[in-house]
Amino acid sequence: MKNIIKIIPVLILFISLSCNKGIEPGEPTGPFGFSGKVTFVGKWPAGIKRTHIVVFKNEIKKVEDFFNYFSFIVDSIPNGAKEFKYNSIDNPFNPNIKLTPGIYSYVVVAQSKTPEITLIRSDWNVVGVYCINGDQNKPKPLIINQGQITTDVNITVDFNNPPPQPPM
Repeated sequence: MKNIIKIIPVLILFISLSCNKGIEPGEPTGPFGFSGKVTFVGKWPAGIKRTHIVVFKNEIKKVEDFFNYFSFIVDSIPNGAKEFKYNSIDNPFNPNIKLTPGIYSYVVVAQSKTPEITLIRSDWNVVGVYCINGDQNKPKPLIINQGQITTDVNITVDFNNPPPQPPM
C-alpha cells in the first residue's frame, strides 16, 4: 500500500507533463502567404523603372506611414505586362523581409521611376489597390493565416482610372 501511495504522485506528474495540451490540435504548419494576379488595362506610363506589389500593415494616412507600415514587397513585375501571376512565397523581392500571419489593411501595386527601391513616399505612385468590389477607395484587408496561402489576391491596374493617392 505504501508503494502505491509513493507511485501515485509520480504517475500524476508523468501524465501532466506528457499531455501538455491534451488532445488539442497543434498549430498548423507549412507555408503561408498570398497569391493572385495583377491585370493591367491601358498604356503603361513612360519612364517606369519598377513595379511591385507592396503590402502595408495599415493604410497610408501620413507620409511617414509609408515607411512605418511597410511590411512586404513582391518581386518586380515586368514593364509592359498585361497580366502578372504571383505567389508571395515564390516571388519575394527580398527573402529577408518576412511576411507574418496577420491582417494587412493596404495592398497595392506601386510604380517608381527610380532605378533603386526606396522607402520614400514621393518616389512611388500607387496604380492599383486590392479592394472591395473593384472600388479602389475601399481597400480590402489581406488576411494571412498560419499554414495557409490566401489565394485570389487579384488587383486590376487601370492606367486610365488611377486610384486615390496616399499623402505625399
